[in-house]
This record gives sequence, C-alpha cells and structure tokens, in this order.
Amino acid sequence: MGAKLMLGDYLAEAARKKHVYGLHDCCTFPCDWVVLNGWPDPMASWRGGYVDDAPARGGLLDIFARGMDGVGLPRTQNLMEGDVGVLTLLGQEAGAIFTGRRWALVAPRGMAFTTANPSIVIAAWRVRCG
Repeated sequence: MGAKLMLGDYLAEAARKKHVYGLHDCCTFPCDWVVLNGWPDPMASWRGGYVDDAPARGGLLDIFARGMDGVGLPRTQNLMEGDVGVLTLLGQEAGAIFTGRRWALVAPRGMAFTTANPSIVIAAWRVRCG
C-alpha cells in the first residue's frame, strides 16, 4: 500500500481512538506512524514510561530530536505528506504528522488539524519507508 493511502487509513483509525497519555497522544501518534513506515521506534526509550504530560512540560523538541535523529530520520524544511514534526500551538508543543495540506495531531479531546503555516513548525523529519 502506498504511503498516501496508508496515511489516510492511519488518520482515520487514529481519529476513532480516545486520547490516553502513553498510548495515544501527541507523542505516540507521530512515532507510531514512523514505525509503520519501517523505521525503528523513536519512542523506544520512553514508551510506556509516562501516564501524564509531566515529561513534556519542558517542551517536546529535545525529546523528539533524540528519538527521530536517533533512528536516522533526516530533518527537513521542505515538507512532504507523511513527514512528522514538533509544532508550537498556543504556547504548547505538540508532535504531529503533515498531511500535505495541514498538520494532524492528537489533543486531549481527540484528533485535531491545524494550518500548515511554517511559523508553527519547530522541527520536522522526513518519513519515507525505512
């Protein structure tokens, strides 16, 4: 199945899930996508090790950088559908997946989408089959 179809299926499945820290949240959502595309788990060192947002209160960039860079994902500024990134939204950082038009993320109330405005992107990584 091509990444384009796979992303749509992944987003549809994710939209049906309830937000649960450590299982389905703004960190697991993009990291699970990375794994589905053949890369090692960027969350391997902290997956299952948190039950609230306390570890992310200082921001997600360092956490994501260690995970994404650690598994070999290349950083990018030229976004393509399926790339993952860390966004800043209303003073908070969130992990997200670029849909080609918008960013998809998991918020406490469920799946959310936001503009693709480059000013909200702190860092992004290219996700192609690993």
